[in-house]
Formats: sequence, C-alpha cells, structure tokens
Amino acid sequence: MSPLSEAPGLVIFDCDGVLVDSEPIFLRVLHRYLLSAGASLTLETCCAEFIGKSKGDVETYLLTQSLPIPADWPQAFYEKAMEDLERDCKAIDGIEQVLQALIEAQIPFCAASNGLRDKIEFTLSNTGLLHFFEGRIFSAYEVGQSKPAPDVFLHAARELGSAPDRCVVIEDSPSGIQAAKAAEMTCFAYDVAPAASNVDAHVFSHMRDLPALLKLS
Repeated sequence: MSPLSEAPGLVIFDCDGVLVDSEPIFLRVLHRYLLSAGASLTLETCCAEFIGKSKGDVETYLLTQSLPIPADWPQAFYEKAMEDLERDCKAIDGIEQVLQALIEAQIPFCAASNGLRDKIEFTLSNTGLLHFFEGRIFSAYEVGQSKPAPDVFLHAARELGSAPDRCVVIEDSPSGIQAAKAAEMTCFAYDVAPAASNVDAHVFSHMRDLPALLKLS
C-alpha cells in the first residue's frame, strides 16, 4: 500500500543499485583494492561498510585503520572499477518501464548520487539509460556534503522547481535513506541491503511495483 495520497511532483533516483546494478561490482573492486592497501576485512563487511558511501568515507576508513592512503588512490581504483562496470553492469530489471511510465504521466525525475559525475554518466550510458537523464544528473561532489547529508537531494529539488515535501526519493542504502529523511522527502527503499532492513522508509522489492506506489496507476 502506498503512503502517498497523490503522485509526486518530482522523483529522485539514486544511481548505483537503483538505476543500474553496479553496487556489487563497485564494492567487489573496492574490496580488492582495500586488501591490496593493507586492510583486513571480508567482502561482506566491505559491502555493509561502504554501500552508498563516498570517496571521502573510504579515506576516513583507511586513516582509522592506521593505513596510509595509497599514492594511486583513487585513480587506480576508478580505472579498474570502470573496466569491470563496462563489462558487467546492467540496468536494474524493470527500471526502463518505470521511467517510461513517469514520462507518460508527465512527472519529472532525475538522478542524484554520491558518485562522481563521470561515473554516473558512464554507467547510465553503458546501460542505455543516459537519454532518460540528460540535463538532470546531480552529483554530491558538486553541491556540498555527500549523503547522509541532504545536500544533493535539496539541490536537485531546487534546480527542478519542486518543494521537498512533493519529492519522492528512490534509494537502496542507509546513507541515502538518511539523506532523504534529512531532506524531509518521502523515501522508497528498493531491495535494501541487510544493514538497511530496519530503515525509516517504505520498502519494496520489485521495480514493477513502483508505478503503483507512485500513484501512476
């Protein structure tokens, strides 16, 4: 059952794990990189620790582990991540139908991510989704603090002329869900990780359910 009484004024999508199935690839590469830098953690721990997080969070982790930040960070990591993303990344099943339904309902939407703009555009282009988001991509690197701060969501709402209480955010990570709450926006959590299972959001498991949740039908 949807918590909405009417369709939203703006839908804000996170990118990794919501639009494109990049999160497992990205975290796998990050895990290997951290091991090479001297860290000691399992892939499961890496996923729980860094899903939805930013470059700065990785640097903070290294420092708290008394590990030096490698001289090739983040360039070497991003190069390997892009290589694996180009080969393996796919669009989230059903997302194109959701975007088309929003277009038909004349409801604006955008992408707002903690990722670098180049990475967002790369993954969207590589999965055939970039044309849906031309001119409506927002990176936390360009607007202030990264999630869980609400900056990137509030910036997207201002740029697209929507009040926060008329926005719906689609997220999959604890930090993104916290950012939506801080922005005072309704949040739907898609296929959330175990670490986010008790989040303050409306959880759903299949993109085919999203149009009804958004009151598009």
